[in-house]
Formats: sequence, structure tokens, C-alpha cells
Amino acid sequence: MILKAGCKGIEGLFFHSSPVKFISLLSEEKCGKDVLNEILNLNDFILVVEGALPQDPSLCRIGDFTCNDLIQKLAEKAKAIVAVGSCAVNGGILRESDANSFGVKDLIKGKRVYEVLGCPASDKMIVAALYYALSGGQNG
Repeated sequence: MILKAGCKGIEGLFFHSSPVKFISLLSEEKCGKDVLNEILNLNDFILVVEGALPQDPSLCRIGDFTCNDLIQKLAEKAKAIVAVGSCAVNGGILRESDANSFGVKDLIKGKRVYEVLGCPASDKMIVAALYYALSGGQNG
């Protein structure tokens, strides 16, 4: 959803701006322990989470980590955290299903989570939230 076709603002932010790199845990060309170690060694980045987080840790694993543990580890080092879409913001429709999922702000304590509601989230609002997070939450 985040990189949907035709979203020139996000495309420009990720691919034409040298200080910004896009690394996806689930769709990276490189995969496995090497990319996971690379990601865990990053500093001063914006963590963007899309999708609900499961109460049951066995439902989502990346390498040796549950998704929730990995997101918490990355959030500790992130400059900012952005939850994209209703599922990442509040668990979406899955929060009351058998999956019993929840949103990012329920997992991350002590750090601000910038939220972009919607299903799907607006590409313009995603870009605005990323720029707002890059500015440290300051109105330009």
C-alpha cells in the first residue's frame, strides 16, 4: 500500500532523496539474517509500520524475532515512528477477530507514534506524516 503506483510524493521521498532509504522487512530483495542484522544496526531512521500487530506472537516472526519484539527493538533506535493505515493505528477490523490484533502505539511506550488513519491510508497523508516526523513534529 505504501508504495502503490502513482504516488509520486512517496516515490520522490524514498527514491530521489539521497538521505532517505527504503528497507522493507517483507519485500526486500536481500533477505534473511544479513538484511535483518543490517536493519538492526541502523540508527536515526524513521520506522514505518503498516498492518496490525498480533496478540499471539506465533502469528508473525521475522528471523529469530517475533514481529512485535522486532518492532520494539527498532523503535528504540528510531528517530520517529509512523503507523500507516487503520490496522497499524488501532488494530483495524482484526482487533475484535480471532487474531485479536492491536496498533503500534499500544506496543511502543515512551515514544511518540505519528498516525495516518485510513483503509487504505491516503498517499498524501502518508507523505505529510513522513515529512512531519522528519521535522520532529514541528509545524514548518
